[in-house]
Amino acid sequence: MKQLVIVGNGPYSQMMKKYVEQTGFGEALAYTVGAAYIQKEEMDGVPVLPLEKLRETFPCDRVSLVLGIGYRRMGEIRREVFGACRQYGYRFENYVHPTALIAKDVEMGEGNNILEGVILEAGAKIGDANLFFGGSMVAHETTVGSYNTFSVRAVAAGCAAIKDHCFLGASSVVRDHVALEDYVLLGAGAYGFKDMDPYSVVMPAKSILLTDKKSTDFL
Repeated sequence: MKQLVIVGNGPYSQMMKKYVEQTGFGEALAYTVGAAYIQKEEMDGVPVLPLEKLRETFPCDRVSLVLGIGYRRMGEIRREVFGACRQYGYRFENYVHPTALIAKDVEMGEGNNILEGVILEAGAKIGDANLFFGGSMVAHETTVGSYNTFSVRAVAAGCAAIKDHCFLGASSVVRDHVALEDYVLLGAGAYGFKDMDPYSVVMPAKSILLTDKKSTDFL
């Protein structure tokens, strides 16, 4: 069984600990985070260790890491922590949920988290430290850089290009052959219908609450 350390000490890292253990992916021996961010020395029955001293307890030839850093600051925190861990000599696992469907020719870096029902189609290329939440999809021949987040049921259609640090909200869609430059944000349900410049924000049509109607007026 893989011996693992979860990088992070927040709700997302706790979720990843549950995933690796419940799916038999490996054994989570500890959490690790920068010493300045340690709030308590134990969580979920395992120690929380300072990243700067992790090698003293778990040398990099004994354990591998699972990314437990979420999407705050458009993935910048994830990039900083990922880079620091790699400098210390650690290798990240790609966590893949058993229900995910990944074509045999998909090229992938490391430190990606791929949750329930994710689909990565033939010819897709994936970089490092991306988060793919349940039901998201990367279609054929699409490239995804690093430090991106695909929220629940987010879709990138065929031959698209997602650069780095992008956030695709729940049920958002990137059209085929469209390129999103770095730090593009698609809101939940938004449609990326054309190429986007860095730091672009796309919001969906508004949902309107009808204050003068009741549900029973319709059904």
